[in-house]
Amino acid sequence: MRISTKGRYGLRTLIDIAMHRATGAATLNDLAKRQDISAKYLWQVINPLKAAGILGVTRGAKGGYFLVRRPEEITMLETVTALEGELLVADCLDNNMFCEKSDTCVARAVWQEVNNAVEKTLKGITLAELIRRCAKSSAANNYVI
Repeated sequence: MRISTKGRYGLRTLIDIAMHRATGAATLNDLAKRQDISAKYLWQVINPLKAAGILGVTRGAKGGYFLVRRPEEITMLETVTALEGELLVADCLDNNMFCEKSDTCVARAVWQEVNNAVEKTLKGITLAELIRRCAKSSAANNYVI
């Protein structure tokens, strides 16, 4: 399992939108500039987040993207699966037919434990927690996303 650029940029985008939500909806161009991501690629990142019900969009002069729910209600697991699909550390976990030994394979059970641990960890980290970590990191390193 590897989180792609799309997954990483998606998480950065959500953090950016959450951190700037007091100023209103974020335009695609503003997000692209702040995150140093091309607007064309960023649009491909935002669409799955809209489809998953994480982001909404308003049109017009003050239009842009906004969080549909509070940051405390959006988990990393939800974000990553919206962008990457189901997380699996081994192909045999979602398809018993992948391997003829999957029913008796001890390693498969271990892969399932690893998969469950990753999902539990990602489910336990909310966007609000990531914002807190950014604020703490910014204070320590004078760094802003």
